[in-house]
This record gives sequence, structure tokens and C-alpha cells, in this order.
Amino acid sequence: MNDSQNSKINRRRFLSNSAVFGAGTAVSLAYISSANAAVTAEFNTDFKGPVKPFIDQYYDGLLELARGIRSESIGSISQAMEKAYECTRNGGKIHCSLQTGHFVMFAGSSDLRGQPNLLPNDRVASRENRPEIKKGDFYITNGGAGRLDNIRNAGAYVVGLTCNYSKFSKTPPDFLRSNDGPAIEDVSDLVIDTHVPYYNGLVNAPQIPGFRICPSSGIAMMLVYWACTASLANLIGTKGKGSSSEPAERYLDMAIDRFQMIGTDRPKMDMVGEIWTDLVLGKKARLLVYGRPQKGDPYQGCVNMFVNEAYIVASGSMIARQYDQFANQLKEGDIILIGSVDSNNSLELNVARHAGSVKAYTTAFTSYGIDGDSSGTHLFKEVDAAFNNYSDESEGVLDIQGYVKKICPLSGLTGNAIHWMLMAAWTDHMARRGEMPYYYQGFHERDGQAYDQLAEPLYMKRGY
Repeated sequence: MNDSQNSKINRRRFLSNSAVFGAGTAVSLAYISSANAAVTAEFNTDFKGPVKPFIDQYYDGLLELARGIRSESIGSISQAMEKAYECTRNGGKIHCSLQTGHFVMFAGSSDLRGQPNLLPNDRVASRENRPEIKKGDFYITNGGAGRLDNIRNAGAYVVGLTCNYSKFSKTPPDFLRSNDGPAIEDVSDLVIDTHVPYYNGLVNAPQIPGFRICPSSGIAMMLVYWACTASLANLIGTKGKGSSSEPAERYLDMAIDRFQMIGTDRPKMDMVGEIWTDLVLGKKARLLVYGRPQKGDPYQGCVNMFVNEAYIVASGSMIARQYDQFANQLKEGDIILIGSVDSNNSLELNVARHAGSVKAYTTAFTSYGIDGDSSGTHLFKEVDAAFNNYSDESEGVLDIQGYVKKICPLSGLTGNAIHWMLMAAWTDHMARRGEMPYYYQGFHERDGQAYDQLAEPLYMKRGY
């Protein structure tokens, strides 16, 4: 959700206020009338198995998305970055606003190791603090199509990324809550296809037929973001003489390779998903997510890419909450999920140790060392279950001419892939036991607001 959408309606604030309905009232409101049709929060039970495991659905969809970008979007990525380089050579400034969605708000923050900040994307909440866009500038975005005409009229070159939160060529009529604005293709000089599906979620759970669960938007956006960064860096480092496509191709190839490595850990994810299920059903466990603070203005209390991606997000599970909100209330059996791009961050280590001291079940996705060295203190040694993000580089993954250190990290992308594969595995185990957990439908979708208003009080009563 971007700031223009946020000014109209804030999902997190709206839903926290909607709790005044009370669980008992919500149960009686099995259906609610929206502007279009009756909306229900009841789970569908009228389907035939077997259903493809949710974790496999997510993994297969993730690979399809990444391969689609690699095979079909390199040309537009290269063209966009050649234009960006041309703008800077002519005295223009590069502006980046990939802020539509939750993961992207912090996944490109300027304090990440391996971030050359060629496409600055720190979250800035106040429009007054954002730089003025002028004639000859370059502007790349994944949202806010309604104001792109003004930016183009000011003389800037606009590159738009397809995004499920906003209308684009594949968005069906009446799918979005607000369908009045232009499509991204109508107001951009160039469009990069991120291959995100208009419905966002990669898991088709038959119990929730109204929308897909486990989102892909953040991963799609950041694959393109880092591929663009690699392309532009090479043009700058070689003074325009180098390839604009080869570094982007190399980055995407590495990302696909790492995703496939993660795929080999699906049996372990399935095992941990079953443990989580036992804890949720047997001990009424909460699922609390933590990651160290990153640079950028907070979004509803979140200052970390993984926490912001987990907490009250379109196509995400309702059970995920911010660790910081419950740090002093942990109990035995609670599930603590730590997302790390650092491996040995002291704040993340302290969270793991505190959670362990009260016998909470700690899970982390992180690297198993730094640059091949796993000696000493590392997060993976401090938790009950650790998942290797296969991205242990101390900086980025690409050697680019003109840059002393490697640039363009993969740890955020691989971590988020693990995050949603774990959630898919847990959800599958819950569903098999007849306890399908509640998920959020996107507020930007036609009936999302009505559905979430019904479903969240039911989640609050059950706890999942």
C-alpha cells in the first residue's frame, strides 16, 4: 500500500478498530453485503482432494515468476537503465519510488550491505520531505499511476513496474476496489513487466476460494529492482560502454539458483510447519516476527522488511504479529520467527536468546555464516530451527567494474521466499487438521475490506 492509498484508508488502523464488533457478533455476521455481492468469511468445504501441497504451489509459482522476468523482461530493464544513465549524463536526477506493497518499503533500504544506492528507495512518509521532480529527471515506480501524468508533464521520464496493487494490462475489470484510475501502461513512458500475477498470492487454497494466499508481489518487485541496480551500476562503472543486460541477467540467474537451493529444504520446512501446528493448536501459540530495524520512516510500527511483509498484509496470514508488541509477554510455546540478512546481528541474537529463555519455539531464516565462515556466534546456532538463506555474502553478489565491493544482495529475496514457504507449509498442516487459518484479502481488491472486517474478529477469537 502506498501513501496515496494510505491517506484514503489504512488497513492496519481500520482492522484494529473493527475489533469493536467482538467475536460473538462477528460469528453471527457470517455474511455481509458489499457494493457488489454477499461476502462470507466462512471456509469452503465443498472440494475434492488431493490438493497440491501449498508449499509446492508457492515454490513452483516463485520459480515461474523469476524465470518470467529473466526470459521476458531483460530488454525493458536494459532500456530503462540506459535511459536512467542518459538522464544523469545530461544533469538529471534519478528518483525511485518502489513503495507500493509492504516488503519493498524496506527491502531496498540504504543501510543494506551491498546497496550502492543508485536507485534510492528509503521509505519517506512525508511528501514534503521528498525531492522535487524536474524536467530531465528519471522516475521509476510501482504505483501511484494517478499522478504519473503530472510527473511526465513536468518533463521527467517515467518507468512503471506492473504491480498487483495497481491497475495494469492483466487486471480484470472490477477486480480492484477502485477501478477509476489509469493503468500503469497508460501513464508510463516505459513499462517493466514484473510477472506478478494480478491476484498476488501463489497458493490456491480451496478453503478460501475468494482470493489467493501467500503473496509474491514483494519478491517480484525486488527482483526487478536489484536487476535494474546491476544494470545501471555497470553503465556507470564503464562510463556507458558496458552491457546494460549482462549484469541483470547474471543477478536473476543467481536468484533462481538460490531459490532452487531453498527448494531442497522443503522437507524440513514441512516438518517445522507441523511443529508450529502442534504449538498453535496445543498451546495456543502466537506467531511473532522480528528483524533488526532498517533505515526509513516506520510504517505502522514496522521498520524491517520481513516484519512489514508479515504483519497485516494482503494475502498474508492473520496470525503473524510484531514481536516488539509482545516482547514482554512471551510464554512457553509461542513461535518466534526471526528474519535476518546479517547472520550475527546483536539485536536478533538477543531476541533469540530471550525467547529461548521462556521456552518459546524459535525459528530463523538467515545465512549459515559470512563469506563461507561459520565460526563464532551466528543466529542459526541460537534457535530451535534454522533455515539457510544460501546468501552468506558480506556485501552483494556481483562484481561490477568501478565498485570496490560487490553489490546487489540476495539475502532479502531468499529470506522472503523461505518466509512464505514456511507459512504455506504451516497453513497446509492446519488445513489438513480441519483448522484452516484466516488470511487477509487485499484491501485494494473489490471485496477485500468487507471480507477482512468479517474475518479478523473470527481470527481474534480463535487465535489463528
